[in-house]
Amino acid sequence: MKTKEIAEKYFNAMVAGNFDEMSELKTPDYVYWWSGEGSWPYGGYQSLENQTKLWGIVAERFPAGMKMTLRSVTADEERAALYVHIRGTRKDGRIYVNNVMLLLTFKDGLISGLYEYLDTIMVNELFCGRMDDIK
Repeated sequence: MKTKEIAEKYFNAMVAGNFDEMSELKTPDYVYWWSGEGSWPYGGYQSLENQTKLWGIVAERFPAGMKMTLRSVTADEERAALYVHIRGTRKDGRIYVNNVMLLLTFKDGLISGLYEYLDTIMVNELFCGRMDDIK
């Protein structure tokens, strides 16, 4: 399978919440990194524990989930760049809209790294900041 096909399969598994399939597409030494290292609690390289904590926050604050739309994929033999539009409504009614660039790196036909570039100010505010009063 080519990197573009693997990237699209990974994205589709992510949208479906199919964590088993996502795991099957990753190397054992897979790394996950978010932009904003040092400027917010989840910037930089993420441990599995941090990833689990962050997705718990997302599930709690965005009970209807996030709608992720794949806008484009550009790939070569070692990398794939996915341009993704994400939208969600927080339980206090605030809207999250972000255009995200995911860079996937590959080793031996599997994803060895995911590097996520996004609006860190918005993510920090809506994921980690205070919630408005819910009416």
